[in-house]
Amino acid sequence: MAQHAAPAPRRRTGGAALSPTSAAVVLPVLAGIAYGFWAASIQRFGGEVTGGNIALGFVTGILVAALCFGIHHWSKQQAGRHFLARAGAWAVFAGVAVGFLHSLSNPAILWSVVFGAMIAAATFTATYYRYYSASEYV
Repeated sequence: MAQHAAPAPRRRTGGAALSPTSAAVVLPVLAGIAYGFWAASIQRFGGEVTGGNIALGFVTGILVAALCFGIHHWSKQQAGRHFLARAGAWAVFAGVAVGFLHSLSNPAILWSVVFGAMIAAATFTATYYRYYSASEYV
């Protein structure tokens, strides 16, 4: 009589490692590239490309990518708790990022601060709602 064996279940060892193609790595890198190009293009005011524009683009792009990756990684570790802190981190990040981009176009500084605060408030509201509604404590 022939016996039929079921396939062995897959076993995962440890946590999921970050691969260079995972969304947790690709999205911050793409956001950093887009932010760097955007900042450099705003700062040159339609003129020629200079070394300062290129440096600004690289520095801001690397900072945004690193902060986005770091906040995402920290937020993922805090899953299910600390809704206010997680939403606040994303809100501050978004508000400062948008306020800085807006300040590169030489408006009144108060308007850049107000615009960044509005973006931060909207980001806080959206991320808090998302984290709270996705938690198991609801």
